[in-house]
Amino acid sequence: MRALRWKRLAAGAAVAALALALLYFGRVALLPLALAAVLCYILLPVARRLEKWRLPAGLAAAAALLAFFGGAFLLALWGLPRLWRDLSAIGALAPAATLLLATVSDGWQRRLAPAFAQGTLGLLFSGLASRLFGWLAEAAALWLENNLEMLPRLLGSLSLLVFTPVFAFYLLRDRAKMAANLQEALPAGAVQLLRDLNLLLQSFVRGYFYVAVAVGLLFGLLLWLFGLDYSFTLGLLMLLAELIPYLGPFLAFVPCVALALLQGRLAAFKLVIIWAVVQQLEGLVISPHIMAGAVRLHPFYVILAVLVGGFWWGVFGMILAVPLAAAIRTVWQALYRWWRNCETIRPEEWLK
Repeated sequence: MRALRWKRLAAGAAVAALALALLYFGRVALLPLALAAVLCYILLPVARRLEKWRLPAGLAAAAALLAFFGGAFLLALWGLPRLWRDLSAIGALAPAATLLLATVSDGWQRRLAPAFAQGTLGLLFSGLASRLFGWLAEAAALWLENNLEMLPRLLGSLSLLVFTPVFAFYLLRDRAKMAANLQEALPAGAVQLLRDLNLLLQSFVRGYFYVAVAVGLLFGLLLWLFGLDYSFTLGLLMLLAELIPYLGPFLAFVPCVALALLQGRLAAFKLVIIWAVVQQLEGLVISPHIMAGAVRLHPFYVILAVLVGGFWWGVFGMILAVPLAAAIRTVWQALYRWWRNCETIRPEEWLK
């Protein structure tokens, strides 16, 4: 049985090497395919509902995609002027924001200075603090610059704009036929693995998208109701931040508070209260009803995956890190079960 196990391992390694080679040589289509799969996961309930209303699969897929892109176009027509207005106002307030941050920093230094003696310890602490804050500011500026440089390249890619909706249409229309072909071509273990990965990614993508939209809309609406400026931009920022598990809301909290401080202490106090209320609603009401344990990973591994993904690939890495880590765990568990079950499989069964 040990020889059988090694034969199966060699066969699996050959298949994995072939799959990696295909991914490498066809990497130009990976991003459009990934975005098309995300669109398919999001629009799948709509397409299924239209098919239940006796609409053909092709028309249902086309209608779902047209509704999505039509809604996105109308939202852009309504939101882009507001976003541009808010960003212009924020840019005009940049000198005031710099002065405010310098004032706050000087105040903290004056308060902390008496707590340390003016000897070696005080000089050491002052030098380490200045180096630490300088390094953090430089790293944050470099990280932000890299992400801002990446965004125009992605949005300006012709393959994304053209092939993503085309791939999404065929995935929605022919999903049943593709599943049947895979089931005939692959062994039962591989089919079960693909089914598990499909359910995992489907629940993650759809769940996090719905949660992010709900939290962003709620946050922006409450800011608008309480009379705070830049409510649309801050709501959009919170929506994007919610796509990053655990760390996203806290990363968005700092710029939100900084913009609110420019409007006064009362505005900052309102924003902190609204942020806390929205986070409580998200944790107690929104996520439990939508996510329902979509990605069953320990928070430690989730945070670790987000940090590693953000270090290597920026914001997009932080968003994709958790489903990728969950998919790797699912594949590893399937491979381990396959390896262990080799002892219980007879050679004549493996040769069939």
